[in-house]
Amino acid sequence: MMPRIDFHFYKEASYTLIIAAILFFSGNYLIPFYSESAVKVVEHTQSLMLLFMTIYTYFYLKRYPYKSDKYQFWLWTMFWWFLLFGRGISWGRDFFPEVPKIYFRIISIVFFTPVVLGFLFPAIRREIVRRYKYEKIPFWYILFAFIFLGLSDQIEHHRIGYDLLLSDPARQDLIEELLEIPCLLSIAFVVFYLQRNEKEEKAKD
Repeated sequence: MMPRIDFHFYKEASYTLIIAAILFFSGNYLIPFYSESAVKVVEHTQSLMLLFMTIYTYFYLKRYPYKSDKYQFWLWTMFWWFLLFGRGISWGRDFFPEVPKIYFRIISIVFFTPVVLGFLFPAIRREIVRRYKYEKIPFWYILFAFIFLGLSDQIEHHRIGYDLLLSDPARQDLIEELLEIPCLLSIAFVVFYLQRNEKEEKAKD
């Protein structure tokens, strides 16, 4: 059974493109580049976005009964955001670089565990299947998430044509991090889209 694709171009998709264009242009021509300081600012901005989505999702899931499929699905989604947050801060190594690496490996396992174990819960698997079969999937948000992730990856790994995205090779890390912001925004808009549909269904009931 094929998923139901929503091809409507919502205003949030326009916002994503506008923000991406502003960040791309600013990163190449406007933002003063001082060693790694500009990159760190962008990385911390990403971390704040991910932490916000973690907290936001936590408060959203509380509207459902504890043992319901939707509660467990959104709890699992919250752990996904938390995992991305942990990865963004290198599991804490950015703030405590003097601590032995073995501790951060242990911390990374703690971050990964609830996400991996989530696939073992029948309620979460049921909810994933239900959403795939019966709920609409926002085409443009997902497409933009892949595009900006792909562009960021292209720059990071020096794939063909990456130099066309840079006004100066020294800005590689900066542009790579800036392009991850519209990627994260697109993923967040997917979450908001699913939640908006849930609220509309609940209102009809």
